[in-house]
Amino acid sequence: MPEVLARLEQAKKVYRTGDTTIVALDSTTLDIRSQELVLVEGPSGSGKTTLISLIGCVIYPTEGKVFVRNIHTSGLNDRQLSKLRLKNIGFVFQNFNLIAPFSALDNVAFPLRLMGKSGREAYKEARQQLEKLGLADRGKNLPRELSGGQKQRVAIARALVANPRILLCDEPTASLDHDSLKKIMTELRNLSQEGKAVVVVTHDPRLEEYADRIIRVEDGRIVDEVTG
Repeated sequence: MPEVLARLEQAKKVYRTGDTTIVALDSTTLDIRSQELVLVEGPSGSGKTTLISLIGCVIYPTEGKVFVRNIHTSGLNDRQLSKLRLKNIGFVFQNFNLIAPFSALDNVAFPLRLMGKSGREAYKEARQQLEKLGLADRGKNLPRELSGGQKQRVAIARALVANPRILLCDEPTASLDHDSLKKIMTELRNLSQEGKAVVVVTHDPRLEEYADRIIRVEDGRIVDEVTG
C-alpha cells in the first residue's frame, strides 16, 4: 500500500528584504506518497522550486509544518536535518551538479563516503548503481566526457545510491533529446513503482504521460491537481 513519505501542513514560505515581502509559497497542504510519480508544473517564479525545497528540507517553512517519514523537520537541528536528508531524500538537478574533477564512479560513491562507509564498500555499491542505469562502462569517465543523458543518469545514480525513499528532481529533462528523455522518465517511473516517491518539477508537457499525479502551481499556490 502507498505510504505518506512527506507531508506539508499549511506550509508557507515568506522572504523579507527591507520593506519588501515576497510570498514564495502560500499556505499549502500536500501529501507525497510512495509508489507515485508527481509532476509539479507552473510558470517561472510560481513557487515550484520552493515547494520541493520544503519537501527536501533545504529550507524551513515560515509558517506551518513539514514532515518527512512522520518526523517534524522544524524540530531538528542542522546535524539531525542533514542526517534525515542523507538517509531519506535524493536530489537530481537540471544542471546535474556533478563534481567536475571526479569520475562518474567517484561522484556516485561520494554520498556513501559522507555516510561513513569504507571506500571499498562505497565503490562496490556505486558500481552496482551505475550498472543498474546502464552505465557500467562509464565509471572512469569524467563529466565532460559524458553526454547530457549520461550525465543525468549519473546524477540519478548518485541520488539513488543511498537508497532514499523520496527522489526530488528539478527540471531533470530540460537539456535532453527525446530518446534520452524517454529513458530517464521510464527509469523514474520504474523507481516510483518500486516504492519510492518521485517528484519532478518541469515545464515540459511531454512528461505528463509518465505521471500518476500532476500539480499546477501559480503565484505560490496549488491551483490544480489531477490524478492520472
